[in-house]
Amino acid sequence: MSDSEAIGRGDILWVNCDPAVGVEPRKTRTCVVVSNDIANRFGAAVTVVPTQRYNAERASRAYMVDLRRPRSTLKEDRVANASMIMTYDRRRVVRRAGRLGADTRKALDRALAIHLGLTPP
Repeated sequence: MSDSEAIGRGDILWVNCDPAVGVEPRKTRTCVVVSNDIANRFGAAVTVVPTQRYNAERASRAYMVDLRRPRSTLKEDRVANASMIMTYDRRRVVRRAGRLGADTRKALDRALAIHLGLTPP
């Protein structure tokens, strides 16, 4: 993805997460942008949460968000893992994969608040 392409909160991007250490996300995978749009516009890095393959057990966790259609435009059945907040250099972004719907963005905000111990929005 070129530096001039706008990245927005709620975008789903393919991100090259390697090299990873320990339990960090590995390989090139889809990630949901959670950094604010001012940082996304002017910053050299982007903050994301990785996605994982959907299953009912994962989706039931308070810090996971179901991304299956129509909650997002992803073709694959995935969940966003709000317990794995990561910040990557924009050069790791490969391409756009989709976008969250408005209700799903709110659900992700709640999941982030739960994981970080904040009062949910």
